[in-house]
Amino acid sequence: MDDDLSRLNLDQDFQEALACEDATRWKLERPEPLVVLAAMSSAKQPEEVFQAQFRWTKYPDGPPSMKFRDMATGRVDVPTAWPVVRGFRPKSLDACVSWCAEGFALHPEWQKDPRYMWVSSGNVLLKVLRFLQGELDVHCQGRFRE
Repeated sequence: MDDDLSRLNLDQDFQEALACEDATRWKLERPEPLVVLAAMSSAKQPEEVFQAQFRWTKYPDGPPSMKFRDMATGRVDVPTAWPVVRGFRPKSLDACVSWCAEGFALHPEWQKDPRYMWVSSGNVLLKVLRFLQGELDVHCQGRFRE
């Protein structure tokens, strides 16, 4: 039952995200019921495309796992698929940000801190897409190189 409700909630928010003005900069896909792939670039480097994979266990109640996919192989264990952005840790394949599950795993205290806690109201998908786009536009220093 929870899975069906999560899928329906994400279906609705996915359609809304596709229709928003910001979506002209993104290529969004749904390969699985609770997975969204988002290909996007920094405004400073539009030729450099990163594909984020957002995977929810329960939508919109918790933050998604966020990984970057190697677009040639589809693998999520390739550090060079990651952008260099504040809080992102390509060598660890995670991000220390308050809008993904990995950030909350690294900082469990965020769950009760009103400055960082997860807020499940509104279109959560659109929220995380806009957070990521903002980070890419303002803080991206290119692709991670080992």
